[in-house]
Amino acid sequence: FFLWWRSSTGWRERMQNRRGQRPETASSYFVPQDDKQRAPGAAVCSRRLLLLVLAAATALLLQSSSTIATTLSSSSSSSSSAKSVMAATTTPPAERTVDDRLAHVETLLEELRPEPRLWTPALAPQAEVAKAKAEHASLGLLSLGGRAGDAFLVGVRASTGTVDAVSPASHPSFSYTMPLKDASVKLHWADSGRVPLPLDRTAQGFHHLGDLTLRVRKAGSAGGYSTHSTVSRKPPLATAAAEATLARDGLSSSVDASRCLTPPLPFGRGLALRREVRVAGAEATLSLTITNSDPTSGVEIGGLGLSVPFNQMFTGRSLPQVAQRCSFTEVYLGGEAGYVQVTRTTGEGPVLLVLPLRRDRREDVGAENRSASGWRGFEGWRPLKQEDRANYDWMHEMLYEVVVVHSEAYARAEWRGAAPWAPPSSATLPPGGSATYGLRMILARDVESVGEALLAAGVPVATPLPAATLHADMTDARLHLSTPKGLEVVGSPRSDPPGCLEAAPLSGGTAAAHALRLRPVAVGRCRLTLRYRWGPAADRRGELLQFVHYNLLEPAAALLQRHGDFASTVGWLPGNGSDPWHRGPGYMGTDADADGGRGGALLYDPRVFMAGHSDESGASAPLAMSVKQLGLPSDAEVGKLEEYVHETLWAGASGRRSSFLQGADHSVRLSMLYWNDAMDKDPSGPARRALPALYDHCHKCWASCKKGRDCCYWMHCWSEEHSLETWRAYNYPHVTVGYWSLYRVARHISPPPTKRAGWRWYLEQAGRTAVAMHTFGGRGTSQWGLMVGSIFVAVLADLRREGLTALADELEAIKERRMRKWMSMLFPYGSEFPWDSTGHEEIHSWLLHDGKVADANKTVQAVLAYSTVVPHWAYCGSARRYWDFTINGKTQWGNEREFHHYGATLNAVAVLDSFRAFPERHYLLRLGACALLGHLSNIHPSGAYSMAWHGDPGLLRRDGFSGDYGPGVYGYWRSAAAYVACMPPFGWSCFLCDLAVEGEAGGGAASASAAKACDAGANLRVTPRDAFGRRAYLAPLGLTVTVEGGRLVEVELQPRGRRAVLRVAVHERARSSEASVFLEVERRDGRAPAPTSAYSCAYDEAAYPCSGRKAGAFVVPLRVGEPTRVILQASASGSAPAS
Repeated sequence: FFLWWRSSTGWRERMQNRRGQRPETASSYFVPQDDKQRAPGAAVCSRRLLLLVLAAATALLLQSSSTIATTLSSSSSSSSSAKSVMAATTTPPAERTVDDRLAHVETLLEELRPEPRLWTPALAPQAEVAKAKAEHASLGLLSLGGRAGDAFLVGVRASTGTVDAVSPASHPSFSYTMPLKDASVKLHWADSGRVPLPLDRTAQGFHHLGDLTLRVRKAGSAGGYSTHSTVSRKPPLATAAAEATLARDGLSSSVDASRCLTPPLPFGRGLALRREVRVAGAEATLSLTITNSDPTSGVEIGGLGLSVPFNQMFTGRSLPQVAQRCSFTEVYLGGEAGYVQVTRTTGEGPVLLVLPLRRDRREDVGAENRSASGWRGFEGWRPLKQEDRANYDWMHEMLYEVVVVHSEAYARAEWRGAAPWAPPSSATLPPGGSATYGLRMILARDVESVGEALLAAGVPVATPLPAATLHADMTDARLHLSTPKGLEVVGSPRSDPPGCLEAAPLSGGTAAAHALRLRPVAVGRCRLTLRYRWGPAADRRGELLQFVHYNLLEPAAALLQRHGDFASTVGWLPGNGSDPWHRGPGYMGTDADADGGRGGALLYDPRVFMAGHSDESGASAPLAMSVKQLGLPSDAEVGKLEEYVHETLWAGASGRRSSFLQGADHSVRLSMLYWNDAMDKDPSGPARRALPALYDHCHKCWASCKKGRDCCYWMHCWSEEHSLETWRAYNYPHVTVGYWSLYRVARHISPPPTKRAGWRWYLEQAGRTAVAMHTFGGRGTSQWGLMVGSIFVAVLADLRREGLTALADELEAIKERRMRKWMSMLFPYGSEFPWDSTGHEEIHSWLLHDGKVADANKTVQAVLAYSTVVPHWAYCGSARRYWDFTINGKTQWGNEREFHHYGATLNAVAVLDSFRAFPERHYLLRLGACALLGHLSNIHPSGAYSMAWHGDPGLLRRDGFSGDYGPGVYGYWRSAAAYVACMPPFGWSCFLCDLAVEGEAGGGAASASAAKACDAGANLRVTPRDAFGRRAYLAPLGLTVTVEGGRLVEVELQPRGRRAVLRVAVHERARSSEASVFLEVERRDGRAPAPTSAYSCAYDEAAYPCSGRKAGAFVVPLRVGEPTRVILQASASGSAPAS
């Protein structure tokens, strides 16, 4: 088995690294995982197969032979591995099941499992390393590492001992940290004056890696904590430390930084501080030792944080510069298993992982050796607001401080209004005592190898399936725990609040893999605390704590329908003529806090984006309600949408342009909310009567303004002339979705719930609006990828299906012109800003549509840079957004991390489209599931939608305004499906669905080992749990099944038989006599068993063939009360199913 393992893993590549050779790397991640390396020859494959067969045969022979077990027990030289084999084989063979035998094989293989090793990249050519070291010297940095066998080249500032360059040895010219100086970037920073200056962080007041912030008080005191930091720009300034000393081997530095800590403690004799930095092979460490210099008084540490200023500041840079120089920083607040992940903006490796300094489990943490007690994990992620002189404009999210170990002082002060992610703690330094805190830095090969790197570093890895957000009706949720060798899971997890999540062990676990079945009990946030122990010792010194953060929600369909009911009542503005801007009838944004928490329509906000039916925020409510009809249709809601379309949106030939959102030329205006002289000069007029608060706000700046237009803040009180401008291409996709949704509803629900126009009119309106996007957006905003722009791909497909060829050709020509722009760019995910996370969805959709797979993958890799997979519901899948609360939010604390903003589900479109094309990339499925499941957490108990969760540790709650939530609902609809896939080592897995694995047809329940092994002969019974229940992706067949007009209740999949049986039911609020079933083979790796044309369709136990086609779909009848069984069968001519 060892010989097989060595030949089939990256053993050769590791040997190349040890010899200083540069290994071959895959330039395209879009190929299946198994094909990343050079394909081995037939002889090598045969040898690997033979070795694996021999290993399995030997293991099974050991199981069935009690004689061998007896021989092993009598041998005085038997190893611990042999003893474990003997103990497990004493059971007579007749009494042991297949699962028992296979479980024992896994135990035997676990004994043979080699110790994982940290990854070290190949060293760059010496000329590159020497150039980087020379650059360090010019900046006053000491160079550590950068030799053969080192993973890092680190630059330590000689004057302070802080770290100002962290480079992978393979890329010495690139650093993850903020640069100390950069003449190419000109910007403002605090106290820099009015003229932009080149970036220079050598002065006081800037945070560097290794800076420290403490909150302390005298031990035993009940008073407040005082704050002390090594960073200050207010008197008294920190005195520079003595020069750092460099070890002879060039791998470590040390400095007494006591004088850097200011202001002095208000009690005792102060604290001594020593910084040490070391590069040791595959890792680098930064440690700070704090010593209480007072011989009589103890010091309580209530807050301790280390600055981690990695380079995610895009201000003053172009997109190519951002891609070449910058990184994204993400945190997992998992206690001792927590880490900070730093990924280059291109999504390429290596990936930097920053871990808590390893605690020596043999250390006596009591007072005997005068050391502070407590564990060394990550408790918080604190933004350094106004504590650093760096520029805080909208292109700089924030610098952060990872709160290592202790956060009690913050929990009692700034964070007291929020429930913290981790239990806050404090520690006491006894008189003369000391404690060492710090960080470890390691590298992962790429984002999909982070788990492997953590295990190699001795850190357990928790894998929530399908994600860390669960719905209450999910019965197949699991938590898989992978542990490094020697680390054992101890006891059952503890939930907080108590009982919020039930966890029961699953059979088939091994020493290296432990699995739990989870059942949601309560609704809301739920933290699981996991305990591990190193080795056989049972005392606390060998324990390790890990936090896994869950959010438990009501069933998805119930949540989304509650929003539909809320939007149709509280959020509905009737068309009674009382609104002077003619915004009714229409769906409006809402304030969840209004009317005592019952919510209210948002009509009064002076920001023109919020309540003018246009832009991402104003268009959100009609966009969301349009999308909802595609999976949870309601006759009443469709009627209101038609009112909005024909009386507020579409002016037509006879409508007055100023009273409608869209003109007869299909142009879409910037906003329907505006201000003008007539309104301002009439204090008793309709504007004042309708919205007195808006009148007062606009009148303040308009009354004294002489130019007669745009007299207020740039987002407030636009002139009517400005509001009628039509150049912004971003406003067109939302309107297109409204028309297209009504087309699909009218076409595929029978009888149609639409009454004011037929399906053809709605489809043509969608197509002409898509064309108008380019006509009026021109060479400006239409050249970028647009939020919700993937709808244009769907419109083009339906125009072709329905025979509207001329309009389809026009839209196709526009796509080609835009494509030429994208392909001329260095990175095909451009934006109007230096960086943005909103264009990827549309651009990737078109690239994949046109078969430009390599370019599409570049876009996906860019998403992987800022959207990560961690066992934390808020961070997992939350694509990076941080300025939108200022634009559209109710609570505005400046730039602030947003959880599950619309960017999360829009970016999941690219991620999950790529997964369906290449289903070997399971990381993409996990990431996309996090984004989709987390999105519905934005719905308040009342049914009001929030634009996102606040990420500031002092808030950690939903925002009150709905804001720009609509694109998020679109992104959810666009990717929502029941995803069924084989996911080694977890076996058959179901995402956004529940899965029951049964044996061969008629054979009953399958064994646990068969499920884990992904037996292609098993029957897979799938129950969708997403909000829409309209789609299933069956990875073994590479087949996507989409149902319109009905909802999927269950899917039964037989991979080996290339057969799927659907149970399709009638929608409760929009009953149809028939449903349309669309089939699409999306798999692009050449391993799909059969093309779409190979599938036949029948219903009612295959007694009746599906009645013809409608717009490319099979048509099946529906009945009230009993779901229709629809059988999809691929012909025998298809190739064998993928396993």
